[in-house]
Amino acid sequence: MNIDKLLKFLHKEENKNFFKKLQKLKKISINDIQQLISNNPEKPIKEMLSQIKLQKKNLEKNRISDQLLFTERGAQQASSLELAKYHAQKFKTFNKIADICCGIGVDLISISKDKKQVYAVDLDEDALKLAKFNCKTQNLNNIKFHLDRAEKFNKYVDAIFIDPDRRVGYNRKIAPEDYSPPFSKIMELRTICQNIAVKLSPAIDYKRLNLPDYSTLEFVSENGILKEILLCMGKLATENCERKAVLLPSNLTLQNSSIKIVITDIQKYLFEPDPAIIRAGLVQELGSKIGYKLIDSKLALLTGSQIVQSNFGKLFQAEEIMKFDLKKVRKYVRENEIGELIIKTRGFLESVEKFRKKIKLKGNNSVVMFILRKGDSHIIVFAQIC
Repeated sequence: MNIDKLLKFLHKEENKNFFKKLQKLKKISINDIQQLISNNPEKPIKEMLSQIKLQKKNLEKNRISDQLLFTERGAQQASSLELAKYHAQKFKTFNKIADICCGIGVDLISISKDKKQVYAVDLDEDALKLAKFNCKTQNLNNIKFHLDRAEKFNKYVDAIFIDPDRRVGYNRKIAPEDYSPPFSKIMELRTICQNIAVKLSPAIDYKRLNLPDYSTLEFVSENGILKEILLCMGKLATENCERKAVLLPSNLTLQNSSIKIVITDIQKYLFEPDPAIIRAGLVQELGSKIGYKLIDSKLALLTGSQIVQSNFGKLFQAEEIMKFDLKKVRKYVRENEIGELIIKTRGFLESVEKFRKKIKLKGNNSVVMFILRKGDSHIIVFAQIC
């Protein structure tokens, strides 16, 4: 995609209007594309159509994506609007900030509002050009853009947000030292500013990180999907909190503590915590909050005898509990005319897809089946979502 050609074209207002007309087209066939190119040889038709495709891909997670321009990588890595809003809230009290590895600028747009001075830094020249264009469309004039390596940033600021590149080609990188810039280089930025938030992969082994004092790991989920681990340092950290689950869009939070809850047999209800709570190791904290107990020290599931209303996860009502026995499972499914089976596992090595093939589904009813490891064996719990 020729970014320079596209930006030069969109510099004029009448050309922006032409682009908007293309955006409104519901379907464009190959013949339509060829005709558009033939009738408009001076216009970057291919670039505009490529942008429209990227915009539509991002529309679900960002409702203003039709106002933004993307690179292929930028479209993959851009934060959702909910995440961008949350990041902006973290920086609300700071006036002079930097967004390092800003990409095409989704977080930058949210973070920069009402700020005195903002620095935007990226090593990708095309991404930085699009970030500049995107910020201009949102009437942001308080940003200075720098094409440079993240570790070379040396301006005085009150706080820094950094979203390091976690992809090399099409491969995601999990190990912090494989990021660009590497985690060790990111930490060197603390010599110019203590208040830093670093976006980390949700799959990272965070227990191996050597973290400074006054830092908090925030495990952020959106609509029940773990999106990121945000390392917050300095004034961005939560006081006396090492780990914190944040659930978006409800903005519910849960912090680590020393609390312990008891283990009990499965009762009438099962509660499956949000992935952010599980990943942060806060299942016992949640159990204490909602009055539920553990069913096993190694299983991230809670149980109780009373129904609870909570947005911290999903509640299920247990209908049948049995020892793991494929014949009994098949019999239960057959007798209850189960046509839809949702399988959830804990400590079960066989893949869900492989196990599902062993069961014939026929009927109009649905059920959730938990396969849970208890000691050296497994149990089955059939349940309904409350």
